Amino acid sequence: MMKKSLIIFILIFKILPAQELPYGVPNYFELSPTGSFYKINLSVPSLFPNDILNLIEPIHFKSHKIYFLELKLEKVEAFHFELINSLFSENLTLNFIDLNTTGWVGPYTKNIIVNNSPFISGQMKTDRILIEISIPIGQEPKFPIQKILHPKRPKHFEQPIPIRTLRSRESNNKILLCGYWPPSNECIRPFSRNELFNPNGWIGENWEDSGYDIVSFFPNFTPPDCDNCGQGNGDLEVDYQDTSDDWWNIVDSINPIAIITFSRGYIDYSWEMEWKYYNSINWVPDFTPPTLPTPSPPDSTWPTNSPRFSSLPLDSIVAAIDSANLGLNPYIDYSNGAGNYLSEFLGYHGVWYKAQMDSADVPCYTVGHVHVGGLIGWETAHEAAKITLREVIKVVDEFKDLPGDVNEDGVVSIMDMLLIISHILGYNILSENEEVLADINIDSVIDIYDLMLISNIILDFN
Repeated sequence: MMKKSLIIFILIFKILPAQELPYGVPNYFELSPTGSFYKINLSVPSLFPNDILNLIEPIHFKSHKIYFLELKLEKVEAFHFELINSLFSENLTLNFIDLNTTGWVGPYTKNIIVNNSPFISGQMKTDRILIEISIPIGQEPKFPIQKILHPKRPKHFEQPIPIRTLRSRESNNKILLCGYWPPSNECIRPFSRNELFNPNGWIGENWEDSGYDIVSFFPNFTPPDCDNCGQGNGDLEVDYQDTSDDWWNIVDSINPIAIITFSRGYIDYSWEMEWKYYNSINWVPDFTPPTLPTPSPPDSTWPTNSPRFSSLPLDSIVAAIDSANLGLNPYIDYSNGAGNYLSEFLGYHGVWYKAQMDSADVPCYTVGHVHVGGLIGWETAHEAAKITLREVIKVVDEFKDLPGDVNEDGVVSIMDMLLIISHILGYNILSENEEVLADINIDSVIDIYDLMLISNIILDFN
């Protein structure tokens, strides 16, 4: 049994080289160092001493000095590390390894955290951490970690409210899912209409009798548990230009009412909800020239290096997955964007598309990106994706009704205006749901201004 587990463990770690940050596994797994590490006990939050590397005897390995520092916390809890960009030398690599699960967060290098100082690491939830710092021999050793701290919601955090659009009679009912590397492509595979990629059959038609068709697109890798995944092939590929071309073709063809994009995150059990995505000019190169986005930044309508934000119901998704007891660590990433690689590129395209639809008064109510931990089994990831979908559908259900269609007969007409007039005059008070449909300008008051807007809708339809 132990031998089988070891083989599975090695196969999992071999997947990483082509994933979110394609830089390989921590040296720890190749070195398998024996003996004890330099250890310290910490509480959260805590500062690190700047000279701590002077207390650690490094291991010489492949022209690098590898420093290992083991941290023991008082209890299992969620935390981040604060990293200082200026203390990263050109070839320094940093990883945080969870000794309880043998998963890890990282790697971090100077070009990964460029223009972000201080930089907040991915969230971990454990009480035993091994910090691995790899520095080329001959370089001055610097400790780039300033402190360990609890997750904290930014003071300026706002959960975007979906925009209720004055839509046409014919509503789209498609929800779009996109993924990249396993397990993010595997968790949405059953929603693919491509028989070649999903031979077991599409499960997305009127999914769970919700009234929505769920459609997924992703790259395919051979073998699925790829040793070095590379660019992949299929509906999407791990390539900036291909992703952008395919993206606009996909959304133009299905006109999604909601979008969830997925990609592989850290090699752990996290379900990481990304809050913001940058219109960046700093990208990690992909595989095929041109290896960076063209143009860069991708969105000429938005300021360079400025963020757009997720409109997914982030808190409710985290709460739902946490209560499902799947053994995952769901959380919201409030900082740093989504990785400056294909993950952020895809996530940005989602929120960019929603902004375009909002401007055109076309319904696309909620959009955002999820990083799926690389140690999550495919079945578990699929269950978590379904939970995420159900929370998204709740939002869409709340906002899908046709504004102005007070009697919900599928048409905005003079009959709806008469109901509002009767309500204003006090003859027939509208129900709570009817008030929502009648409040066209969403000012919580049913008045003459709503009647004027409904009149405009009727004139536009005729």
